[in-house]
Formats: sequence, structure tokens, C-alpha cells
Amino acid sequence: MAGYFERLLTDGSSDLYEDEYEISSDNFPSMGGPDWCISKLRLKGGKQHGVDVVAIENGCLSVVVCPTRGMGILEAFTEEVMLGWDSPVKEVVHPAYVAEESRGLLGWLEGFTELVCRCGLAYHGAPGEDVVLSNTGAETRIKLPLHGTIANTPASRVAVMVDLEPPHTLSVAGEMYDTQMFGSCYRLLSTVSTVPGSSEFTVSDVVENLGGTNSELELLYHCNYGPPVLGEGARLLAPASFVCPRDAEAQKGMAAWGTYGPPRTGFAEQCYFLRMHADGQGRTLVALVDPEKKLAATVRYSVEQLPAFTIWRNTAAEADGYVTGLEPGTDYPNQRAFERQKGRVIEVPPGGTYETQLTFGLVTGAEQVAELEREVASLAEGKESATAEEPHPDYCPP
Repeated sequence: MAGYFERLLTDGSSDLYEDEYEISSDNFPSMGGPDWCISKLRLKGGKQHGVDVVAIENGCLSVVVCPTRGMGILEAFTEEVMLGWDSPVKEVVHPAYVAEESRGLLGWLEGFTELVCRCGLAYHGAPGEDVVLSNTGAETRIKLPLHGTIANTPASRVAVMVDLEPPHTLSVAGEMYDTQMFGSCYRLLSTVSTVPGSSEFTVSDVVENLGGTNSELELLYHCNYGPPVLGEGARLLAPASFVCPRDAEAQKGMAAWGTYGPPRTGFAEQCYFLRMHADGQGRTLVALVDPEKKLAATVRYSVEQLPAFTIWRNTAAEADGYVTGLEPGTDYPNQRAFERQKGRVIEVPPGGTYETQLTFGLVTGAEQVAELEREVASLAEGKESATAEEPHPDYCPP
């Protein structure tokens, strides 16, 4: 066998659309290996009416992708373990119901429920004001809502693919346009892939500047975990070269920035800004380990592509969303004007691209978790690390 099988499920340019679709290992009897299935369906009822989801079941791990919500990952699970969190948002909200400028520019939170969602592309982070050039060339002050627009941008083209050569990678690819007149014009091609029998999946993104001038890019991956990985005594394994608290509230928990407490009513979120050590290829690894050290969620990525890392601790009451965010990014989730001042906002030239790749995994068993701990520790072995006990002016706006 050679090449790959591809089925186009959605194509906005030709009005092609399939409500439901399924393909499985039964369709490829000569492949052998674990049974697998890729299925697509459309949700009905409530604010999720009209939302498309595609599930990749690889025989070990199931990954649920949402093309309607910017190719976000809703959840990933095995028969024993679920990766994700219990958001107060109980539906997979269609972007049509998300008013990003509501609630003092915090409307993005009205749809926030994913295991992995992107923030960006022209901006991400805290809401606030910025100054840009208008279509007349004059400086204009604008308001930027929380975390940008890409997470609420439906894919206009969606395809499923099966590699016909070993290891028979299973993929879902989506194409999104984050464009506007007199502003940034980006196309994002995102591919979510996994191998039959694997406990990992990979998100590969290519962002292309379709405009005729340089365009600013901010991109952050909001990776969110609740129980069973998160719990009292859970720990973050991170080969940090630098750590600082975002603000005075985070400073209160600085002594235990990598350790989590139980759900607590009224807990105020705490964020920490990090830089990571990496191996010789620029790859690094972070992991959230459950309190019993028998289960861990991992994120592997390139510090050259995503040099900034943010920890979001929100160990509030379970009903209010007991969760932590592990967030690799091109820069930190401050207001864009501050990140630009610090030289961390990327500029993509006309026709240029920016690529990222992250691999998410699940590790089970005490011995495997112990090996993971050694792997993370080896990335920082013999290297200098620094900790700022209070907000650092190069990372945290006053």
C-alpha cells in the first residue's frame, strides 16, 4: 500500500457538507493492529445546536475534536481515565452564542469548556486597549477582548485522513480563516493526529499571513486539566529556567507554585510565568502528576516555537470549575501593548507562515510516572534556574 486515504467532510467553497460520517479499521482489513474508528456527528439542541464534533478512537485513546470551535480538543479519554475538566459551561457552545465583548470584554468565557483551545491569532491574553493604525493611517485606540477570536472561528474545510503506510496515522484536519478588512488576515491549518494503540495525540498548526503587510501574531494553547489528574497534592513537573508570579495574588502562593490544593470556594486564580529548559533539539516536556503518582498528563513542545509558558491555577469549588491550565505560547497572556513593548509579539511577513507542534499524552502506572519524573529532571540537570519571589517588571505589567 502507498499514500493515504482522505475524505472531505466540509468544504465551504463548494457547499460540501456531511452531517454524519464514520470510517474504521473494518474498512482496511489488511492493516492489522488495534481496531480504530473516526466518526463525525452534529450536535442538536440548546446553544450547541449545529456544532460539529469528530472523534478519533485509536483503540487505546479517544480524542474529540470540535471543528466548529476552532479545531479545539473537547476531551481525550481511555476506558479508565478522562483528560479534560468539568466546566460550568455545560454545552459545547456554538460560536454564534459567544458575545466576546460582553461582561467587560470577558465574553470568550461563555464558551470555554475545552481540554485544549487556542488563543489568538492577532492577539490573546488579558482584555484591554491597544493603539493601531486605522484605514486612514491615523492612530486609533481599540478594545481587545479576552483571548482573541480563533477559538470561536468555525473551520470552513474539514477532512479526515488515514495513512496507508505503517504506523497508519489517523488525522482530522481543519482550515480556518481569521481575517478582517483593514486588519490581520490569517489562515490556520490545524491537524490533529494519533497512531492506533497510542496514548498520545499531536496538534500540528500552520498559520499563514494572507495579507500584504507584516502582521502581528500572538498564539497560546490553553491546555486545561481537572480530576482525576488534578487533586489535592497534584504536582506540575516542569524543567523551569525562570519562574515568577503574575501579580500580588499569585505571589501569595509562590512558595508552592507547582503544587495544587483541594477545591476551595472563593479561590482567586493565580498565574505564574515560566521559561523552560529544553533538550538539544529545543524540545521540552511538562507534566501534571496526580496526588498518588500513578497518573500523569504530558505536553511536549518546542521552546523555539513556543518560548513562553503560563500556569493558570483555578482550584475553586468544583461547581465553579476546579481546573489548572498549562499554557505554552509565543508570549505571555498580558495585554498586547505590554508584550509588544517587551519585544515578544511576533511579526509574520506577507505570505509567511508560523508553525507549531504539540504532543499530548497520558502516562499510567507508578513506574512509568517515576520514569517521567526522571525525564523532566534530566532536561534541567546541570543548568541554572532562577525564581522571582514577586512580579518581575519584564514579565508582569504594573
